[in-house]
Amino acid sequence: MRILMLGNSFTFANNMPETLANLIDAEVVQHTRGGARLAEQLNPDTKMGGMTQAALENEKWDYVILQEMSNGPITSRESFLNNTALLCERIRANGAVPVLYATWAYQKGGKQLESFGMDYDEMYQKMYDAYHEAANQNEALIADIGKRFYEEADKQDIFAEDGCHPNELGSRLAAQVIADVILADQATKTEIVIEPKAEDNDTRLRILYLYQMLLTQTDEDHTLSTKQITDRMMEQHNILVHRTTVPKDIDLLRAAGFEIIGERKRAWEYYLADRKFSVPELKLLIDAVQSSKFITEKKSESLIEKLISLTSETNADKLKRSVHITGRVKSENEKGYYIVDAINDAINTGVKISFYYSELNGKKKEVLRNDGKPYTVSPFDLIWDGDYYYLTGYCDEREAVRTYRVDRIKKQPELLTEKAVKKPKGYDVSKYTTEVFRMFSTDEAVDVTLLCDNCCMKSVVDKFGMKIKTRSVGEEQFRTTVKVCAGPTFYRWVFGAGGKIVIESPIETRNEYREMLQKALNQL
Repeated sequence: MRILMLGNSFTFANNMPETLANLIDAEVVQHTRGGARLAEQLNPDTKMGGMTQAALENEKWDYVILQEMSNGPITSRESFLNNTALLCERIRANGAVPVLYATWAYQKGGKQLESFGMDYDEMYQKMYDAYHEAANQNEALIADIGKRFYEEADKQDIFAEDGCHPNELGSRLAAQVIADVILADQATKTEIVIEPKAEDNDTRLRILYLYQMLLTQTDEDHTLSTKQITDRMMEQHNILVHRTTVPKDIDLLRAAGFEIIGERKRAWEYYLADRKFSVPELKLLIDAVQSSKFITEKKSESLIEKLISLTSETNADKLKRSVHITGRVKSENEKGYYIVDAINDAINTGVKISFYYSELNGKKKEVLRNDGKPYTVSPFDLIWDGDYYYLTGYCDEREAVRTYRVDRIKKQPELLTEKAVKKPKGYDVSKYTTEVFRMFSTDEAVDVTLLCDNCCMKSVVDKFGMKIKTRSVGEEQFRTTVKVCAGPTFYRWVFGAGGKIVIESPIETRNEYREMLQKALNQL
């Protein structure tokens, strides 16, 4: 489930969107700014308005939550109602459900309420009336947090010191009200299964049930005879089928393009041969999912279940028995899929993205790069390299092409309205990906000449490919020149050869490697 929250500090205070995300197991994205009004979300000339319009046009959402400036529904009621109507229209065009985040009256007896010039009950009633009018006019859901605050304010402390914003408890209360509204709406959309009352001659249902039976219960090694089909049709669907009808129905499915094989044994037996993937192919895909560090444990389990569903129930059981959890390190970034999707959208629409990029410090705490400020990047390509996804693009802050590991992007990037810069002359993604160790370095690739013992040939070919040129040097060694981004990862690979691979040139790379080795020795 994907949720977009449009609002201000009443929304982002105490990291309320993250609390909501945890309550309903959803991805929650916020477009917020202190003091922002809904009118700003509609204005494409503002940064936030441009982001919101792009998000509603280019991304898919399940719910969009609207929160007006704290007293806006009272002081600018007509503007509030008009802007809510316009946003609800665009939200529905996206296919999402609008939810009004009905805010509260200022704290009773507080300075904020006193300066506003209303008593507590009057402000509550006016806020209540405005939000409910907007909800009724637009047939929108309403999370009446104002009403909940009104009921709870005398029982517990839910306001911050300013008497206006929520404290941590107040934000949790707001998140819970929104979660309850969304979950209740989800419950109304639960699919209702209606058991059809099929007559014996209901060909449409009979054909569909037959295909479903062949799809889930047969394969090359597990066939169904005519009698088994007629018996299961009665047991599972209460449809009486004559044995002479089965071959005719099989012929109809064949005419529709399904490859159904019939074998004459003691009786005719059938199985569905038309499979998008063979069992070995599915096993390869499952192994790839399991081995990927980028895909989280939770998402791996979900993907594997979907892959297993592409074969018969018998083969599915075999595949499940062959799934082994190896304790492999996996990413903990559950939003990885949405991040990749957002980057891909930005590449396709040709706009810049903004995102926070993190790393781990010595205490395994996640810290933001770039002094805690977001990077602005023109995305060029998404590259899968070994265990991870990488983004290449032009970074405005660094004024150069840079590479970013996708699972280190803190949350879903924001799509900006600003057009992305064009790829620089000479940029070639295929060349970029073959410049070994590029993913781990932002330096330019250089030609490095290596002198290697013959026993290292396999390691060199594994790393650089069969197309590299090598020249024999005596009986025991060979020389090759490769293009790499010289850096710690490359040097670790050279060191791992135990002296059997020597960097001959350029001298700068030799010296940098020597300095790294000396620094390591000095620590002993």
